[in-house]
This record gives sequence, structure tokens and C-alpha cells, in this order.
Amino acid sequence: MKKNGYKTAVLAVDLMKNHTTEGGSNYYPTAGEMMPRVAESIDRMRDAGALIIYIWTKKNFSSGLTGAGPAVNPELAGRVMPVDEGERLELDDRLKVVEGRDIVLAKFAYSAFWGTPLLEILQQSGVENVLVCGIKTNVCCRATAVDAAGHCYKAFMLEDMTSTNDNETKKFHLDEINRYFAKVIDSEEAVKRLEENIF
Repeated sequence: MKKNGYKTAVLAVDLMKNHTTEGGSNYYPTAGEMMPRVAESIDRMRDAGALIIYIWTKKNFSSGLTGAGPAVNPELAGRVMPVDEGERLELDDRLKVVEGRDIVLAKFAYSAFWGTPLLEILQQSGVENVLVCGIKTNVCCRATAVDAAGHCYKAFMLEDMTSTNDNETKKFHLDEINRYFAKVIDSEEAVKRLEENIF
């Protein structure tokens, strides 16, 4: 950890029950399968000195100031995330949120940077490296990693801590992300780099 804050931040995107728990309205089996590893790895990264920022998506997907494409342009082929009546968009129960240490932010668009105080938080914390994980690899995680790189952060995507519809889609997008925007590494390498302060 730097004297003025944190050198590295983990952006954990959309690790919500309706994505990660069987029966959720937007459940992905690959997401449910990875959650024990994700929860353990986030704890290890926190212990190694990373700032943990959990980011979840608001139900209406639009704040008026910013929004996802399908929420503002009905001609797009995409879709607004379905949410069952009464379903709450809560973080997965396997995740630990340490009060006074971790940060939880709501977002309204695919990227966690749009319409949120994320950039200001990273700047004030002295962050240089941004590690992105969560759901979906090819949508919210990719958009967040692209914007992290665009804001001149050293961006990384945590391969074994992201999920999407299927492994072929995930691999294609990770290859593209690794080529242009963010170095793709796994959680073990991330923890080792944090512990050895070699990011």
C-alpha cells in the first residue's frame, strides 16, 4: 500500500445474486461455478493490500445522465437486464464486504466509470493498477477495462474471475482485451504480484 492510498484496485463488476445464484433471473451457470474461487481470491487480494470496489447495476439501467444502449435506444437488438418482480439486486452472499475498507458503487451503464464517482475514487486513492473481474466478460467487464485503459490506468483482466454465456465467447473477448486494452492474468498471478509489489 502506498502512503497516500492504494496502488492497486480490484473492480468486481456485477457479482449479484441474480447472476450467480441458480434461479436468478439472469443466472449464468459458469458464474455460479466460479464464485467460491472469486470470493476467496478477493479476500486474498484485500489482505495483500488491494482496494476492493464492488460495482453493481441499478435495475432501471439508466440514470437520465447515463445509461446502457438498450435502455435509451429501443432499435438496438440488445436487451435491458431482466429482473423478476420483487427481486433485489444484492451482492452474492459468498462475498465479504469489509466496512470502512471496501467500497460498493451502483452503476447505470455497462462501464463502471460512466455516471459514477469511480474515477475520482481511484485518483484520490493513488491507484495505478486496475484489476477487473466479474460478469459478463464481454459486456460490463470489457467496457470497464476499456475505460480504465482510456483513463491511463494499467488495466488487467482476471481470467478465472470473469464469466459469460459460454467459454468460446469468453475466450474470444479475453483475446481481444489482451491485445488492445488490458493484460489478461489469472488470480494466482495477481495475488503473487500484490504480495511481491511487482505490478
